Amino acid sequence: MPDSSRPQQTRVADSLDAALRDWEAHERPGLPVDGFVLGRRPKRYRTGLYRVDGTTVIEPEGHLLRITPAPNRRRIAVEWAPRADENAVLGIVDAEREELRLHERIGVRHDPVLWSADSSRLEVAASRERAIIELDVVSGRSTRMPVAGVERVRLLPGGAEGLLARRPDGGPTELIDRSTGASVGRYGAVHRTAICDEGFVVWHDRGIDRFTDRGAHRWSWHEPGLRITDLASSGDGILALGASDGRSVVVGLSDGASREIREIAAGHGPAAATGIAMTDHGPVVRVEAPLVPPRVIPLTEATAPFTDAEPAPGTEDGPRTSTLTVRADDGTEITVILALPHDRTGPIPVILTCYGGFGVPALPEFEPTIPAWVDHGGGYAIAQIRGGGERGNEWWWAGSGARKQRAVDDLAAVAAGLCAAGISRPELLVLAGASHGGCIAAACGLEHPGSFSGIAVTAAPLDLLALDAHPLGRLWRDEFGDDGTAESRERLRRLSPLERARRLRPDQPVPAFLGIVLAEDTRVAPDDTRRVVDALRGHGARAELWEARGAGHGANHLDALHAIGSRILAFAARTTGLAEA
Repeated sequence: MPDSSRPQQTRVADSLDAALRDWEAHERPGLPVDGFVLGRRPKRYRTGLYRVDGTTVIEPEGHLLRITPAPNRRRIAVEWAPRADENAVLGIVDAEREELRLHERIGVRHDPVLWSADSSRLEVAASRERAIIELDVVSGRSTRMPVAGVERVRLLPGGAEGLLARRPDGGPTELIDRSTGASVGRYGAVHRTAICDEGFVVWHDRGIDRFTDRGAHRWSWHEPGLRITDLASSGDGILALGASDGRSVVVGLSDGASREIREIAAGHGPAAATGIAMTDHGPVVRVEAPLVPPRVIPLTEATAPFTDAEPAPGTEDGPRTSTLTVRADDGTEITVILALPHDRTGPIPVILTCYGGFGVPALPEFEPTIPAWVDHGGGYAIAQIRGGGERGNEWWWAGSGARKQRAVDDLAAVAAGLCAAGISRPELLVLAGASHGGCIAAACGLEHPGSFSGIAVTAAPLDLLALDAHPLGRLWRDEFGDDGTAESRERLRRLSPLERARRLRPDQPVPAFLGIVLAEDTRVAPDDTRRVVDALRGHGARAELWEARGAGHGANHLDALHAIGSRILAFAARTTGLAEA
């Protein structure tokens, strides 16, 4: 007999696809960097380079990943990649002529650039070339100094001639003042440095350190329970953006003390600041929310004093963003960010997402699939589980290493809490996650297969016994607690989504599964996902494998992002029965 539900499924999938295109049409504004902006204009499918007055410098094919203007602002160093694989080459943009000159023999991958004071040359520790390269931007001539050993080297701003960051594989980062050769300090990780009045600041894994121009330490700052996500400085003003108590906050620093912590409170309900920058007119932030596209506004318009009060609810006549608190099995409170239709009267289909790793906060950010799904009567939930950085480093460490199972248990508690609150039911719940979040979602869904209707993962490591099979897998061992001992291997065996898929009992119900792999991914290999799909199909489950062509783990063009988002929404609609509502 013909499937009578298929025409309705097709109509809903088409409607979701159209709604997704509408929400994707909003611009993705970049933050100003010395008079220029790297962002995506409304209805454009790729990123371009613009002046702060809105005029276009270049909109090249391929992918622009990073910009560093010269001091005279005539030239801009850029990273340009022909594919979405993050493997870029150095380019120099002449802002006056609006021309891009590529230096294809200088391979870079998210590598900071140091300009000379007269803007005639630059230096970069080109990670793909394993060399420190000096480039004369006028003649195009370059010199190379090979990097020995297996250490990672970066050049960062600070001191009279810049700073050299050296990190042996698996070891701490040593920061060296290049003008004196003296060690500035050793850190677990150095995220960024920035110039400030008569010195520089170092944003590292434990907080912020302030130094003089000569490399003398002035002060250190650390706020327990706060995870820094961005940093900006101008003159002696230092601003730290971060997450605290599950919310996005900004901190002004002076003499090693925080002047004031202010919450990002733009619009209705929870909001996030996803970047901060200094301009001639004062600091600006990029602010967004699950149902509100990002915009760059003055910091003064985006903040309110930080209090323990709940964020304001959304308007009564439109979709709402709010928070729900659930308790994990050990009694710890877990915050869930919710985007729900205003006219919800009972349980509805819900897409539940998480990240839960590497100390990365899951904040209420905009993603076009959220309003597209909510417009069709669904709900969207973001779980701030342990392993992320929503409540500082302690929150991260509580769900990392040998405690990685805690992230899975927290996600299961959130799912149960959504059902207990009457927001959804197991047959209406779809877990979704990308990268590390996909691993946690798959592990949770396969440990509690009766609690979900579907699992959708994108570019996720799913075989935790074979991390080294991934291009960057060796860097994940600490996060997953893989120290090579028999104890750690057995713990990873119990946690691994692939092993859980293989151990399902014959009588167990299994959620539908969608595994998305990225054709140009240079971080996560696709074989894990393929093996999970094969294992689930062998169990008799409905499992799909789909490759997103032209997509990688970093910056992607809008057409690739649309294809991925549309596929996930159609899967969630079909799996939860939204397509039949």
